[in-house]
Amino acid sequence: MLVSFKEILKDAYEKGYGVGAFNCLSLENAIGAIQAAEELRSPIILQLAEVQFPYSPIELMAPIFLDLAKKATVPVCVHLDHGQSFETCAKAIKLGFNSVMIDSSSLPLEENIALTREVVHTAKSFGVDVEAELGMVGTIGVDADSTADVYTNVEESARFIEETGIDALAIAIGNMHGKYVATPRLNIDRLKEIKQRNQLPLVLHGGSGTSIEDFKSCIHNGICKINVATAIQLGVTEKVKAYVQEPSANYIDMKYRIVEASKEVVAWHMDLFESNGHA
Repeated sequence: MLVSFKEILKDAYEKGYGVGAFNCLSLENAIGAIQAAEELRSPIILQLAEVQFPYSPIELMAPIFLDLAKKATVPVCVHLDHGQSFETCAKAIKLGFNSVMIDSSSLPLEENIALTREVVHTAKSFGVDVEAELGMVGTIGVDADSTADVYTNVEESARFIEETGIDALAIAIGNMHGKYVATPRLNIDRLKEIKQRNQLPLVLHGGSGTSIEDFKSCIHNGICKINVATAIQLGVTEKVKAYVQEPSANYIDMKYRIVEASKEVVAWHMDLFESNGHA
């Protein structure tokens, strides 16, 4: 069933678990993700990031996500991940996404607030929920060695939430996008401070590669949504690489292997995030 972003995160916030938000780049990814959610009776967020549009066009993926969501027997939200402009968010809303993320975290605080507020105003008029980001979530190989304080500022987070009216806030606590070459160390103390200052669901981006201990600390201290993208891609790649070595390998069966790999990765994360049984 297609359920609002706000409703899914409200339950996670109140009961202290995390909802997996899975970047699905193909029909097979999305089918596998929904299969995992239904077997584990877990809510799920299907999402697509703007940077993924060149190889997974949003116009083609939106009908797939929405059809799967409406037919599912568990709560499903269809979410735009890392929308980089007002126009992209508006496009996702028009295509039927029931939540969007505007990521203007690279802008100065005042500009981030202004753009986010504009997206919230428009989204709310269509009944669409909004996630935004404050602080700089890094990218492996680009700024992984930076010593700058890019953590989300506690007081700025309170002002940002108050002035924008967002439904969830993605924060920076040492997390990074991409494939980690070493296990990151997240600033759980900063997370606790942000949670204590604000009564709002928090989001962790760059989840792939995070330690089990840090994942548990995150979901027990206010993180209600955790993005997973790289782990799915790696899981599918490994299964396909092994399969194509088989003499009988063929395209149709390979598609089933992609569904299977997607399901396995999603199920593993749902169990880790403690969302199983909450549908």
